[in-house]
Amino acid sequence: MKFRGIFCGTTATTNEEYRKVLKNRNLWMIGLTIIGLVIAVVALWAEKTGAAALPDYIIGVYCGFGTGLAIAGVILFVRNLLLMKNEEKLKESRLENSDERLTEIRNKALQAAVKILLLVGVAASMILGIFEPVLIKACLFLLYVFLFSFIIATAYYKKRM
Repeated sequence: MKFRGIFCGTTATTNEEYRKVLKNRNLWMIGLTIIGLVIAVVALWAEKTGAAALPDYIIGVYCGFGTGLAIAGVILFVRNLLLMKNEEKLKESRLENSDERLTEIRNKALQAAVKILLLVGVAASMILGIFEPVLIKACLFLLYVFLFSFIIATAYYKKRM
């Protein structure tokens, strides 16, 4: 059994449906690549022009993050193209990604990861807030965004499904 990411699941029942899913994912991969390139280019531009007084380490983080996103987008885009050209591999991938057992495992793992993320986020905001008061606001803001987006998404999918 191969490990499949949290964004790999599908409900496609035929290769044609799955091909459409992959085409849609490729649009996301193009967007991911563009965003990554923009982040890296803006970081380099900010360093060269002195538009932002950022330490070299932070410039490196932005460049590395942007480059990583762009490379991941290109790799996944090419992978999807190769899958779409090979009927056998397409079917194998569709069956792996639509397996109910793997979907349930992915859902359970995602629930566990969300619980851990929330606990760590709360702990981090409380501890970091002692040293830098703005950090408690930033951490709690992220937790609020998550919780409100969860509530909105739940209401949306209750109506839609």
